[in-house]
Amino acid sequence: MASRSLPRRRRQLVLATGIALVSGAVLVPVVNAATPAATTTATTATTPSTKRLHDDFNGDGHPDLAIGAPGTTLNGQAKAGAVSVLYGSSSGLSTSRKQVLTWSSRSTTQPQTRYGSDLQSGDLDRDGYADLLSLVDMSPISGYDGRFLAVNWGGPKGLSATPTLLRNVPANSRGAFVVADVDGDKNPDVAAWGDDYGDENTPGDGSVLHGPFQRDGGSARTTRFTLFPGEEWYALAMAAGDVNGDGIADLAVSARQQDGEVGTGGVALLLGGPSGFTYKGLLKDAQGRLIRGDDVEIGDLDKDAHAEIVVGHSVDGTDYDVGLPVKGGAIAVVHGGPNGVSTTRKPVWINQDTAGVPGVGEWRDGMGSGLSIGDTNGDGYPDVVTGLPGEDFDGLTDAGTVLVLRGSANGLTTTGIKSFSQNTAGVPGTAEKLDHFGSETALVDANGDKKDGLVVGDWAENVNNGAAWVFSATSSGITASGSFSFGPSTMGLPATGALFGASVAD
Repeated sequence: MASRSLPRRRRQLVLATGIALVSGAVLVPVVNAATPAATTTATTATTPSTKRLHDDFNGDGHPDLAIGAPGTTLNGQAKAGAVSVLYGSSSGLSTSRKQVLTWSSRSTTQPQTRYGSDLQSGDLDRDGYADLLSLVDMSPISGYDGRFLAVNWGGPKGLSATPTLLRNVPANSRGAFVVADVDGDKNPDVAAWGDDYGDENTPGDGSVLHGPFQRDGGSARTTRFTLFPGEEWYALAMAAGDVNGDGIADLAVSARQQDGEVGTGGVALLLGGPSGFTYKGLLKDAQGRLIRGDDVEIGDLDKDAHAEIVVGHSVDGTDYDVGLPVKGGAIAVVHGGPNGVSTTRKPVWINQDTAGVPGVGEWRDGMGSGLSIGDTNGDGYPDVVTGLPGEDFDGLTDAGTVLVLRGSANGLTTTGIKSFSQNTAGVPGTAEKLDHFGSETALVDANGDKKDGLVVGDWAENVNNGAAWVFSATSSGITASGSFSFGPSTMGLPATGALFGASVAD
């Protein structure tokens, strides 16, 4: 259970119905996987076809999967990064239906690195095809390092080979962003964190780039939002979803003070609306203690039309954890309500010492890592997946496991939890120390059967080369039967230090 430095990830929009509208590592479908994606040019936005999925890159009706490998070395450039896309079909995902994006025309004057970080999708230009967003590091930019958003545009042949940089992303962006309709105009927006560092010309903690977007990277307009006036904070993770049931996405931001220690800060809730965000304060548990976390997701786990906020508290053992049930990591579930947070249902903590959860809570297990929400058994209730990348078993330190917790009419339940590791029967590979299996997860309905299969990304596998595992879903939930794994070599990418699976879309 050694300490570890895990790549950060994104978070996504999930409406109160529990259906993911945009993703972190990307789910998408393909028309002809054998045909290379052509670079697209600016087009006039059209009304999306209702037959196309919001996360469908090529419009064939089957969600696909995008996997980031931000550590990939290409053309002598270290950490250039790459993205691999597996296309869905009636038979699910397969490595034989793939597209590999390497951004061959990227700048070397101002190095653009770590392409494939924090992947998310959304139909930014409203042409009916989902587009793929990735964080990109750029240095130097006016004397400082910056993080920007690159977009590969979707179309009938899949994703464009060359991405476009979004304009007006905060130049000092800390990297956290999410795609969602936060103003209620039915166009996807991009909310990105970027504190002002005292710049009076750009006050606020973050920006919203309002859609629709143009293929040159421009947006309709830009607004700013503030969480903590006069204080310097930065976001660890962001998620969007309809918490208050008004049909407009709301925003949850897990943030930390700029100079604060691990464990400081909290999770802020902002309600979306036509006039901007309404700040509802920091989330608190049933005892009135601040809920702090390192990851966050939103989904309607009990189908009451008010989505829950699920916070992953994976980094434990700080002075701020005293009195909290977070040994070994934990997840906190905060119920939504008409005014934001429910006034009748109290938040709950779940960790490995909670009845029904497999294992025993041990320091640095990392429960709450790589959160994903989706319906894994087709019962209509979204389920929650969490990694425990620091889990020890069979004498192996930090081998890692993944847990699947079921949603129900009463919310998230610890009854019938499923657990998977590389030592689970039917799972390819063998668990080894420091594998960190479960660092990232995604839930993907690649075959269109209304049950989300599980994808596990493990950037640390094989000494940071990385790998991914794909599990099918049945009416009984996720199964190891028929699961398969693959890594950068399968995609034709250099393997050494690729960090394959550091981002996977859900």
